[in-house]
Amino acid sequence: MYYVDGVKENSPAKAAGLLPGDIITHINGEEVTDGLMYGFLICNEQVTVTYIRNCQTKTVTVCNQYEDLGIINDRPFIENPKSCRNKCIFCFIDQLPKGMRKPLYFKDDDSRLSFLTGNYVTLTNMKKEEIENIVRMRLSPVNISVHTTNDDLRIKMLHNKNAGGILEKICYLLDNGITVNAQIVLCKGWNDGEELDKSLADLYDAGVNSVSVVPIGLTQFREGLTQIEPFTKEDCEKVIKQIHKISNRAYREIGTRFVYPADEFFVKGEIPLPSAAYYDDFPQIENGVGLLSSFVKEFNLSFAKRKPKAVLPKTVAVSVAAHPTLSRLVERFNEKFKADLEVIPIKNKFFGNKITVAGLLTASDIIGQLKGKKMEYLMLPSSILRAEGDLTLDDKTISDIEKALGCEVILNENDGKSFLDALCL
Repeated sequence: MYYVDGVKENSPAKAAGLLPGDIITHINGEEVTDGLMYGFLICNEQVTVTYIRNCQTKTVTVCNQYEDLGIINDRPFIENPKSCRNKCIFCFIDQLPKGMRKPLYFKDDDSRLSFLTGNYVTLTNMKKEEIENIVRMRLSPVNISVHTTNDDLRIKMLHNKNAGGILEKICYLLDNGITVNAQIVLCKGWNDGEELDKSLADLYDAGVNSVSVVPIGLTQFREGLTQIEPFTKEDCEKVIKQIHKISNRAYREIGTRFVYPADEFFVKGEIPLPSAAYYDDFPQIENGVGLLSSFVKEFNLSFAKRKPKAVLPKTVAVSVAAHPTLSRLVERFNEKFKADLEVIPIKNKFFGNKITVAGLLTASDIIGQLKGKKMEYLMLPSSILRAEGDLTLDDKTISDIEKALGCEVILNENDGKSFLDALCL
């Protein structure tokens, strides 16, 4: 159903007599299940709208001319998103402590959100007709959590008897013109080694657009869960060499590297980050892959144009993973601007020291590790806040951090230019 919360003036919907409070159930005889389906079904020059008003079903024909009908809907574009039915051995949500915000425990696995927001889906909870709908509605690209193309292993890793047949589903989408990006969460002793070679070869031969390989995130809250060893420095070196074998082949044959290791493999393996050119057009940037190289490129492009000036005295707090890269950038900044900005890595004591990315830092760790330090201004990455920009993972606000530390917080977005802009204040 699609709720009419308002009708724009001089719109096709207004001319057809639709009113706030109407509930659209069908368009051209097809059920309207959500905002995405509504948008797809109205793409006709003339549409027949079936709606409910005062408990009565009515039908009206609307002349559309391929434009928006003019209906205002204030509800979520995707209502009741599909939840995940898997019990993956690497699931991060299963590793959260108790007592956090309820939405943090929701596991989405919805292909509509994959199309709209870049989320990754497993396709294990989809019927055949739902996969066919992806093709029909041209929901491209689709981001798929593959992890392995070995059906038996995938069933075991996802703890779902419906997890097999992923390669066949991917090939169906590809054969019908849908772009597929894939993700492999690498678990030591499970889908690495020869299994990783097989999965990457299968996905490359199938024609998948890109693959990211990311290491499992291990928090300190894994009681009762499958025990998995973290990747060592030597493991990371081995994984990158393994990935480079097929990425170099792909570069020779199709002009892109096809598969990209997560930034964490380079950082933990103490391997210099590749240049931005390595990541082609950054097909996996939404998954955080290539983020540091993109960050450096953006910083450098803006840095060359900046003229030295006086800047506010700041302490720059960063994640452990980003610290080596960002400290080098700030060192260059200090030299050019005659500044003395300090970069401090914040260790993740909330989730455990194996978690090193900025998006999982909490206010309690920031406050705990900077308490007592004299600061006028503190720079923090905005990624510590949820999408609404108001709360950290432990339900604190920027105001809470400022009060606890007695300083003003300056937020920077997750890109090199914004970081430089904040440094220059």
